[in-house]
Amino acid sequence: MVHEVSNSTFNIQHSTFNIMIDAYRFFRFSAFGATAVLPLLGAGSVRPRLGLRPALGLLGVAAAFHAFAYVHNDVCDLELDRSQPLRAEYPLVRGDVSPRAALAVALGCVPLAFVIDAWLLGDERRATNGQQPISHPPSSFILHPSSLLASAFALMAAYNRWGKACPFPPATDLLQGAGWTLLIAYGAAAVGRPAGRLTGALMAYELLLILMVNGVHGALRDIGNDRGRGAYTTAIMLGAAETPDGLRVPAGLLAYALALQAGLLALPLWAATENLGSYRASHGTVVAFGVSGTVGLTVALLAEAARGGARPADVGMLHLILLLSAPVALVAPGLGPPLRAVTLLAHTLPLLANGMTYDALRWICGSGIPSSLS
Repeated sequence: MVHEVSNSTFNIQHSTFNIMIDAYRFFRFSAFGATAVLPLLGAGSVRPRLGLRPALGLLGVAAAFHAFAYVHNDVCDLELDRSQPLRAEYPLVRGDVSPRAALAVALGCVPLAFVIDAWLLGDERRATNGQQPISHPPSSFILHPSSLLASAFALMAAYNRWGKACPFPPATDLLQGAGWTLLIAYGAAAVGRPAGRLTGALMAYELLLILMVNGVHGALRDIGNDRGRGAYTTAIMLGAAETPDGLRVPAGLLAYALALQAGLLALPLWAATENLGSYRASHGTVVAFGVSGTVGLTVALLAEAARGGARPADVGMLHLILLLSAPVALVAPGLGPPLRAVTLLAHTLPLLANGMTYDALRWICGSGIPSSLS
């Protein structure tokens, strides 16, 4: 009897674990941090002392947007993903979730985002609008949060539908980048403030980041399967190919990646130097240290990668972590405790739940620390 109870308990636990893993993959929780911080950073760029309730509201909207973006993308790319080994265990690819059910989940997240916005952020905006008028700098601009959010959904849907079928893929990369970027503008508008210079710098950084992640990182990762199935990406357009000797990265793609990387290094350094967040001296020092640290580590990582001997997956993961951390380092020190805590948790928890993070860290700490990083 005891043995039967033990087996039953084990089966329940095993089943629960499998459901959690499937949900993790289905909603792409490993990438959630990259989405979650966007409206939080946008809000923090204009209202650093935001309270916990609106911060959680922004996190809820980000979660709904994230679920739509990734689940809808998986439905649109299902035929491609069925021949991609990296997607073999995903519930949609396995057939455990039907495309119709997945599409229903994705589409249901659209009204959910607006409901969360109205419920948790509507009062915040009404209270802000009821206060005395605030003098805004000439460079600021005001857009309605609902229109920004609707535009972000529309742009993401357009990319998901035509992203790998466009004759000029950088155009659809820009569509996707604009979709994510509008989440930053939404974050500022959602808390009743116009976007300012820091908001603009964050938006420009996010656009370059998506061009890098989608046009270089993701396109190179999937290039074999994409070429075999007739998909067309920026990397393929610029001549990248999988060969028996490894990945071929032509000069055109390398120049494109280096141009994006230069912008991704320069933007946060410029924003910190110009003190776009108008931080007091102590916070400005922390910002300068954090931004210069992430930039320095990024340069060192790329130098080490150029020497060879590292797995592309490890270098790629560390590169992504550093790129995603730079805007957080730029904004987080100046935030009030509630918004800072939510932002840092949203940024770090998905990374800590991602096995690739630990694989990359083992590469650094395992068989000797790479010379450029030591």
